[in-house]
Amino acid sequence: MVGRARQRRGLLARVGDLVLTLLAVGGTVCVVLVPLAFFFDISLILFKTGSMSPSIPAGSLAVVREIPASEVAVGDVVTVDRTPLAPITHRVVEIADGGGSTRLLTMRGDANESNDAAPYAVAHVRRVEWSAPRLGYAVRTVSNVYAMSAITIGTAAIVTWAFWPRGEPRPPARHRRPGRSGPDGAPPDRETGAHASPTLRCLLLAVAVLPGVTAAVLAAPGPARADPAEDVIRSRFLTLVSIGDEARMTTMAPEEPVPWQVGVSAHAPQPGTVTISLSASGPLAARPDGLQVTAAVCPQRWVRGACPTGQAQQVLADGPATRLTTAPITISSMHADQQRWVLVTASLLAGSTASGSADLVVTATGFGDRASAGGTVGPLPRTGPDLRTPLAVGAGALLAGLLLVLAVRRRRIRVGQP
Repeated sequence: MVGRARQRRGLLARVGDLVLTLLAVGGTVCVVLVPLAFFFDISLILFKTGSMSPSIPAGSLAVVREIPASEVAVGDVVTVDRTPLAPITHRVVEIADGGGSTRLLTMRGDANESNDAAPYAVAHVRRVEWSAPRLGYAVRTVSNVYAMSAITIGTAAIVTWAFWPRGEPRPPARHRRPGRSGPDGAPPDRETGAHASPTLRCLLLAVAVLPGVTAAVLAAPGPARADPAEDVIRSRFLTLVSIGDEARMTTMAPEEPVPWQVGVSAHAPQPGTVTISLSASGPLAARPDGLQVTAAVCPQRWVRGACPTGQAQQVLADGPATRLTTAPITISSMHADQQRWVLVTASLLAGSTASGSADLVVTATGFGDRASAGGTVGPLPRTGPDLRTPLAVGAGALLAGLLLVLAVRRRRIRVGQP
């Protein structure tokens, strides 16, 4: 029986050593990735769609690094931000000077037959340095708040179990040295088992509480955006100003209309006309009972839903967005010395069960140039997790484990001293 008990203890010890080794490797990776993310602008993105197949299929995980747009070369795969639309990652097929540090990037997905609708005016991009197929699915699962909490709790439990002070077997009475009993006649700590010191107990409590605090912080909703965000899109001769509340647009509720306005102006050296159109795409826009859209135009910026000049023109009656999915609808035109502010109001029908998201795009065309501004409505999942918080949590857990190990060793040395 004693031999079997020793074998079981030996097997558990080997399993514990293997788990601790894996945790040490994971902690080392976290320690390496955290400074890379913060100091070298390196991060991870997930590919949800197959627009870059077959070179980067759906479900891939990619390492990206932020660089100035001036360093981009034709053939690079880069991620550009399209606020308030989700970022897009495609291959650069053409580069034009946008003035100063800005570059106009014409991009196309490897699986697409045509270029993206319009060039992207950017000063910085994130270039794909390396990618691995199917690895993104695993990262997406692990980055879930509940999975991260479970991993952290499991790590704390394993570290606590592995390094909790254990008593040494009591030697037979004939081998005991006289005069080595405790004040009440009991054997000393090193024979009956060392008890955790107050410092060690505090460390163990911190390791146990850390997962709960981490889960609470990660699960708590972020603060709502008080003011609409303003994004400026510039091309060679056209400027678009997109103003919208992204939080409201991506979490729409039935019968709660959400406004989004886009200002269009031109700065061309010769007279001409600019045409403004509106289009929609996505599953939420493909259903008649899904997204509902109305549009109006004002010569000046809308203020609290009203046109300051009183010259508002209703250019698109309230109705389903399906009419915008087959082809863009022209909603206005203007001369080069004029401005137009388009107010698009998106809503959902009462009791609507439509799901998914939709992209609304306002496009201005003129002087041989084109610029677009987009807004995403409906529940929209993130295209890629921000792994800096999980990595920082992992590094913190590793540091807590190291402090725990040092405290246990000090306790054992102190107990073992005569």
